[in-house]
Amino acid sequence: MKKIKTLNKISTKGLDLFGAEYNVSDAVESPDAILVRSAKLDTDSFEGLLAVARAGAGFNNITVDKASAKGVCVFNTPGANANAVAELVMTTLGMAVRNVHKAAQWVNELDVNDPDLATVVEKGKSKFSGTELSGKTLGVIGLGKIGVLVSNYARWKNMNVIAYEPYPSVGNMHKLSNVVTVVKDLDQVIAQSDFLTVHVPFIKGSTENLLNEKNLANFKGRFILNFARDGIVNMDAIYAMLDSQKLEGYISDFPDAKQIAHEKILCLPHLGASTEEAEDNCAVMAVEQLKDYLELGVVRNSVNFPALEEHPHMGVKSRVIVINQDVPNMIAEITKVIGGAGFNISSFSNKSNGKIGYNLIDIETVVSDEIIQVLSKLDKVIKVRVIHF
Repeated sequence: MKKIKTLNKISTKGLDLFGAEYNVSDAVESPDAILVRSAKLDTDSFEGLLAVARAGAGFNNITVDKASAKGVCVFNTPGANANAVAELVMTTLGMAVRNVHKAAQWVNELDVNDPDLATVVEKGKSKFSGTELSGKTLGVIGLGKIGVLVSNYARWKNMNVIAYEPYPSVGNMHKLSNVVTVVKDLDQVIAQSDFLTVHVPFIKGSTENLLNEKNLANFKGRFILNFARDGIVNMDAIYAMLDSQKLEGYISDFPDAKQIAHEKILCLPHLGASTEEAEDNCAVMAVEQLKDYLELGVVRNSVNFPALEEHPHMGVKSRVIVINQDVPNMIAEITKVIGGAGFNISSFSNKSNGKIGYNLIDIETVVSDEIIQVLSKLDKVIKVRVIHF
């Protein structure tokens, strides 16, 4: 029986997919795999761990480098919560430009027993006069699944959209409105936008401080929204712009004490993916990916392993999985061991991502444990396991 440990509350629509052959609980010890959402996870804390699935897109709460070093496959669920985030981005942008949150707070503080309440309301509404989104330009930074949906929603509101995406995905571009302007120059997007919204992953040394004092000096718009990750937007630059009246407001889904205290920052409690539908979608996707990996060795949507979705044919008795550092001559070394033991390889699939080499070797006879031990001792091999059918 395979053991799955949960570190957060996971939707039952996903957990129910495991079936009777799995022991799934937050109390599981020595798990084969872990399901997690937002909890911090040090993969080195679990011996024998094979995989981790993050029920969400971000994965900075997981020690991915440590996982890679020990041959632990880490999955995420890109796109499963995309609609939830995109809808919230457009909702909060609409609230901001119409001062909805400020107006609602003002109304809630009125004296309901005031005989002139109606007059007070009528006179007070002018303080919250806003603007319309139609005809304005939205700058979208990152055209992953969320960025594409935000761009399309903005077009449906008759907004102009200019998007920054240096590495466009063919699949995502096919779903993007054909009137969205896509550029590889971030400064161009910043300079031409009335509003900016961020939709890139946080990568230390890459997207960290992607929006900063230098490039934001060219921003003449009104609002910046961050529903991606903390650290992508340099907050010192934001505070300086807000305090000097160069920026009307900042919308954050990653609040801290200083942001909450600032009157021009609208903070939400990391609500981006907090819908029933998104949590169900993420859980189902995470569980399906874990099951495919544990039962078949199939890799899909891994953040540290190359994708390899080769399924075994009917005659396969053993599937040997070899995970190695991506160095030359590994395929030859692996096949030499298996062939030298007298086993005929019916199928050999290999993919690499520049760091990890991932190999699926299908054999029509049952492979002995001795072969696994020999393969494990090869230089640069990280982990070996076998699945019997």
